[in-house]
This record gives sequence, C-alpha cells and structure tokens, in this order.
Amino acid sequence: MEELNVERVHAMLHARIGGRGIDVDKVYINGVLSLDNPLVTYSETLVWALFLKLQEGEIPCFEGENFWVFSEGYTFDPMYRFKALDFDEINGLASSIAQVFLGESVA
Repeated sequence: MEELNVERVHAMLHARIGGRGIDVDKVYINGVLSLDNPLVTYSETLVWALFLKLQEGEIPCFEGENFWVFSEGYTFDPMYRFKALDFDEINGLASSIAQVFLGESVA
C-alpha cells in the first residue's frame, strides 16, 4: 500500500482521465439537501472528494439524485453539469485508486 496524500490522488486521477482533456482540478461533486430546495450543501473537487473519503478509510462512492458532477463549485445549475464523467465511471476510478491506498481487501 502507498502512503495516502492528495498529490498522489491527483496524479492518479490525472493519469487515468487527463488524456481525455479532463482537468481534474475543474471537476466538482456538488450536492444539495433536496431537489426542491437546490441549496448546495456539499462541494468538493473530484480530487479532494476522493482524498477525504480515502483519508477516512472508505472507498469513495458517489450516487443519488442530490449529487451531480459539475464544472464549477457550489452550483447545481444544469448549465454547469459536467458530462464527460458520470458517477459510474467516477466510482470505478475511486475503487481502483482505493485499492492502492487501502489495500486489496477493498476490491
């Protein structure tokens, strides 16, 4: 297992999706309490969202109607939805990255 640090998480994400022209520093996971009240209560870059979950010893997994992927932080405006990644792909990437830092038992 490797030592967990945000720079390594960043490098691993960049290596996996940067070749598609995706800047991992400009991908955000934003969440709201409810779709009826779209006040953003969660906003992290993809790098930090994964890092924080890994730091807690968890496999990062994002899903649900109250969370979406955006190109801007702290917004739930559909015009900023990031279409080049979805949660299925993000969760797959997160699982493979988690194996590096948390061990094979997370597979």
